[in-house]
Amino acid sequence: MASTSEIDAASEEEVKNDAEAMASDQIRRTIADVYTFVRSCDVNKTISSFTLDHYIDEAKRRIKEPTILRSASDPSKGVGTRSSQLEALTKLEESFAKTYEQAKKMAEEADTTKEPSSGSSS
Repeated sequence: MASTSEIDAASEEEVKNDAEAMASDQIRRTIADVYTFVRSCDVNKTISSFTLDHYIDEAKRRIKEPTILRSASDPSKGVGTRSSQLEALTKLEESFAKTYEQAKKMAEEADTTKEPSSGSSS
């Protein structure tokens, strides 16, 4: 069985370790808070440097022009393009019209094949 002095020494060691862990956590939180503050200042500067006209021009560009896709490992390198929103809407509209016409034609053909069989049974 451990003596009282050994138990007290172990308790003191645990308290010391807990205090060090709390101090380490506090340092990490403080560094994270400082980093967050600095990054938010950078973001706010960036956002405030843009005007409403810039945002409108950017929206028009996304609508009219294709977007260049960048590599995550090398942002200066383009890996392809994404069609503009206008092109995507045009393709969707054309696809819908084509599918609609095909479905309409199939429905008309189904109706014409049913009509003679219903007329001959009378």
